[in-house]
Amino acid sequence: MFATAVVAVVLVGSGYALVQWLQASQITDADAALSDQVDLVAGLAERGVIPKLINPTGLNTGQVQVVAPDRTVLSYSPGLAAEVRLDVFMPPEVGAQVARTTTAAELGAQGEDRFRVVARSVRYGFDWVAIYAVSSLEAADQVVHTLVIGLWIVLPILVLLSALATWYLTGRALRPVDAMRREVDAIQGGRTDQRLSADQRAAELDRLAGTLNGMLDRISASEASRRQFLADASHELRSPIASARTMLEVGLAYPDRTDWPATAGEVMVEVDRLQELAGELLALARVEGGERAVQLARFDLAALVLDEVQRTADDRFAVHSESPVWVMADRPLVVRAVRNLLDNARRHAVSKVTVNVGGGDGVASMHVHNDGDEITAEDRERIFEPFTRLDNARARDEGGAGLGLSLARRIAEAHGGTLDVVEVTNGAAFLLTLPAAAAE
Repeated sequence: MFATAVVAVVLVGSGYALVQWLQASQITDADAALSDQVDLVAGLAERGVIPKLINPTGLNTGQVQVVAPDRTVLSYSPGLAAEVRLDVFMPPEVGAQVARTTTAAELGAQGEDRFRVVARSVRYGFDWVAIYAVSSLEAADQVVHTLVIGLWIVLPILVLLSALATWYLTGRALRPVDAMRREVDAIQGGRTDQRLSADQRAAELDRLAGTLNGMLDRISASEASRRQFLADASHELRSPIASARTMLEVGLAYPDRTDWPATAGEVMVEVDRLQELAGELLALARVEGGERAVQLARFDLAALVLDEVQRTADDRFAVHSESPVWVMADRPLVVRAVRNLLDNARRHAVSKVTVNVGGGDGVASMHVHNDGDEITAEDRERIFEPFTRLDNARARDEGGAGLGLSLARRIAEAHGGTLDVVEVTNGAAFLLTLPAAAAE
């Protein structure tokens, strides 16, 4: 409908412009013919000889009247000029020429035709005269009228044909899009392996199909990651629950021979593991989902790291820091990220953990290095995925669920910072960066 409306407007505008051009062209031709007739009479006037009768060029064209300053008709053409007055407007100045369109009624003639009148004032002896020449515009108006009727007939047909052609061509062009829509509708929720065919005979549609297939790939990867996350979370939750249940069942089976305080203490260990795991899962979900709004505050990262190292009460830690190292970040989130990094280093270190805190170029950094097992190149990104633990770490893990590094990286990214594995000659090292704050 919009395309048809645009075509209709363009055609109507073009038709109107054509009619105006044709009218102007007809009037220009009439003026040129009348000017030639006036030139002939003006030449006679300059020689002082103006005959009583002047031959016209046609029955209703090229009719001439020569009018004196007192409006006396000195000469005229037999026919229209002999019956009516042509001086329907004031003559121009001597040597000037004007042209106007008038009607039969203004000339005092019968009918509804239009006429073109050209007037010029010239010297005649010791005085001047006005030469009026007139031509009927009936033939020109008939041509324009015929054109208008033709346009009223042709333009609706052209608009209708344009609408049909637009409908057909648009439907033909969008047919691959409809086929693509049907393919998308056919993709079921559980069939994330289905893809759209890219051979759509149009580069734009092929790119659209490629974009949609890329989106499906990301959805498929996200779905696989979600399923793996749920499976890993279920496994991690079941382990402490199963352990606590086993201890309670043994105690209930042999109540007289069970040391209930010891059993309660062991169950509390598993409950603590469950509580820690639930807290990590909740924090990870809030950070990834944006539910935990980042509340920026200015604090000293070096002092925070020193406090957390002292909390571990582990003499294997060695801290080197510039003081103070100001950052603009969410302190509780940064505390959790720092604790996760320190706990990860403490679990995997053999004899030493080195922590360096510094800043520069608008960035504050925390470098944590432990002398434990190295992290291979292929594992340097994988360890930041939830519930990922390397085999050697899994064998001697002290309760970590594989969420600490994932959560720490997401906290860093939420602040516009980074958390990456740094290549070192021995052991493993991590570099945490956060936006620095001004000293003052």
